[in-house]
Amino acid sequence: MAKLGIHDLAVRYGKLTAISDLSFTVAEGERLFISGPNGAGKSSLLGAISGAVRAAHGRIEMDGDILSGLGPERIARRGLSMVPEGRRIFGGLTVRENLMVGTGIRRDRAAVADDLETAFTAFPILRDRANAPAGALSGGQQQMLAIARALMTNPKVMLVDEPSLGLAPKVVDEVYDRLCSLQALRGLTLVIVEQSSTRAARVGGRMILMRGGRIVADGDAAGFAAADLLSEAYFGDPA
Repeated sequence: MAKLGIHDLAVRYGKLTAISDLSFTVAEGERLFISGPNGAGKSSLLGAISGAVRAAHGRIEMDGDILSGLGPERIARRGLSMVPEGRRIFGGLTVRENLMVGTGIRRDRAAVADDLETAFTAFPILRDRANAPAGALSGGQQQMLAIARALMTNPKVMLVDEPSLGLAPKVVDEVYDRLCSLQALRGLTLVIVEQSSTRAARVGGRMILMRGGRIVADGDAAGFAAADLLSEAYFGDPA
């Protein structure tokens, strides 16, 4: 498990400000949802934490280890993995080969086989389709593969960007059930961007609501479902 800290973070794309002076912490083993309307800065936030997006200023740290300014591979080596929006699996590789891609940064080769077995136990369909091209999997199965691939880096913190995107509700239920089971099994700290705030409320955990690159609410996800905070996030004035 690991604690994540974001301090005065700003992200800009040219003259466009995507995130403005954002600060929050995520406790060890916590499940944090980040929700809000399109353009709120949610994916930019995950990109900055994972090193895929350069921050204009601010500090990102994990267990006191400064991640700011590091590239994605160096951040992954420190125990933070990313499940990107849209899965981004390698369709021409087999399921097993996709999973092994995530082990390239590891030195504990003896433990890789154990983690592969953990992934196959968590997602039995991946064991069944281990030698099949990943591109032949359904959308839900590809999402499971993306999560399992991130798990193969042996992370302490996992970032997940829009795991329910484009999936049927029953498939989303299954994906979240497996993701939460893995969190409990591995003691993961989870940060999940979820467009559906009602979905986040049903799954449970803490939720940050963003609008205009700022946090407009922070609290228990279940408590937001019937509150005016959701309307404030989507329609209120972020200034």
